[in-house]
Amino acid sequence: MTSDLVPWVVAGGLAVVVVVLVLVLRRLRSAARSDLDAAERARADELARLDAEHREQVEARDAEHRRSLDQADAARRDALTAAEQSRDLARSGMRWEEASAQVIRQAAIAAGLNGVLMTNVVFVPADETERGSWRRFVAQADHVLVSDAGRGLVIESKRWGGIVFDGRRPSEVHPAFRNLLDESSLVPPFAVQVQSRTVLNHEQEAENWWQVRVQAKNAAPAQQVRVQARRLAGFVDAATGTRRTWFDTCVFYSSPTAMAYVQAEDRSGGASTAVVTNQHELQSALAAWAAKDAVPNRARADAVVRALAGQGAHTITIGSYRLPE
Repeated sequence: MTSDLVPWVVAGGLAVVVVVLVLVLRRLRSAARSDLDAAERARADELARLDAEHREQVEARDAEHRRSLDQADAARRDALTAAEQSRDLARSGMRWEEASAQVIRQAAIAAGLNGVLMTNVVFVPADETERGSWRRFVAQADHVLVSDAGRGLVIESKRWGGIVFDGRRPSEVHPAFRNLLDESSLVPPFAVQVQSRTVLNHEQEAENWWQVRVQAKNAAPAQQVRVQARRLAGFVDAATGTRRTWFDTCVFYSSPTAMAYVQAEDRSGGASTAVVTNQHELQSALAAWAAKDAVPNRARADAVVRALAGQGAHTITIGSYRLPE
């Protein structure tokens, strides 16, 4: 009887083993499937992350490309604007400066100068832009003298008529001028122009009035020419690759009909600015200016002339100086 049970016990044990194996295999298969699913999800997440990074990189490159195109377009528009401004300044400036250019040339010859006179120099300052804008503005210098020593002089020409005071209060010239304006605010640099003006009254009859114009501080001619000289020096430095350019300054009241009372030298800006009212005074000022650096330096002079000659200026040689090739 006992021997008859043995096969059944063995069979039962084998059945249990089979069931356990099946359960283990299912568990292993389930774990493997879970691991595979997790790996698939991780791979999908990685692909999604890489795709997102790629899209971000593409969008960043597209945005940078658009910015580059916008900047290039803005630069092109600014260049066209600057060129048009330069042409406008060149056209308008030469009409007013031809007469004073001839006086400056004659004074330079009489002073024994060798160099170049450039009239109506139009340029874009190297380091200045309009506030709140990418657009660069155009500056203009009435006259620029460059000696054969490489020394530069910026001359601001003022064709003011009437009576002109520069650096001198009207009451200092004559007590009769005391009531022209309140002089308490006149601190150098300043310039005052007084000229007659004809207006029509209510009955359409002509009446003559005195008009008083005051230009002080940054608007004063002496300060204006110093600002232009600084800008011009920066432009030449950028064009020649140097950091040592300096331009002296002069204000020339060039109208032959004006009565001008001036201080011969304005030092309100730290540097000295000569102020002259006629060809004789200009000749003396040019001779003193040239004497500051009388040793010829053609390499330096040619470099400055090359930098400025292409700026729409009317160029005249003086003395023995010849324009560089």
